[in-house]
Amino acid sequence: MPVGILTDVSATLCGALLGCVLSSRLGDSWKKLLNNLLGIAALVMGIVLIIRARNLSAVILSLLLGACVGEAVRLEDRINRLATAVTGRLMGGGADAAYLAQVSAALILFCCGGTGWFGALNEGLTGDGSILVTKAILDCVTACIFAALLGKIVPCLCIPQLCVYLALFAAAHVVQGAITDTMIADFSAVGGIVTLAAGLRLCRIKEDIKGLNLLPGLILAFFVSAAWTALVG
Repeated sequence: MPVGILTDVSATLCGALLGCVLSSRLGDSWKKLLNNLLGIAALVMGIVLIIRARNLSAVILSLLLGACVGEAVRLEDRINRLATAVTGRLMGGGADAAYLAQVSAALILFCCGGTGWFGALNEGLTGDGSILVTKAILDCVTACIFAALLGKIVPCLCIPQLCVYLALFAAAHVVQGAITDTMIADFSAVGGIVTLAAGLRLCRIKEDIKGLNLLPGLILAFFVSAAWTALVG
């Protein structure tokens, strides 16, 4: 039973629901402050993950290839259209570009962060869910802040988060003997760069980064890392 995954998703949901309750009580100055703090936290998380890289060249290559794939299939545009549709249903209207950028950043942090994916894979491989149990504390606070800023769309993000984590958990059983520590380290580093990009958008330092288009790099990281290790060592 994926105890770590269920704990993390439940904590995210609880934090999001609490944030929705607190949203009406926060002024614009508080929301701006929380948004900036969350962006800084994402930057720090990204840096911590990036320094785990074993093969930096493989990490950069994975990111470049992933960005090309994401751009070719217009991944961010597709996800934004879905977010707009869901937001329209929940909020009774459309969403502007700034709002969608924040939703995209939230989606990356909850569903596509290197720590979360590593935790889900690790639990599938070893049965140890302690990484996600620890991460649940941060996700609870993060979801509360996001929900206070963005509203009812944030609790809905728990659905793709659960689906992604369970898919990784199941996939880990299939490829259990093929994943190495080096591959996981390089994968986490790619996840760190994606998380860093999300932080830059949240802080409005680099708002034109299409972070969701970088996500295919997370999958490619395993293959590129393995090939790089075999060819270069």
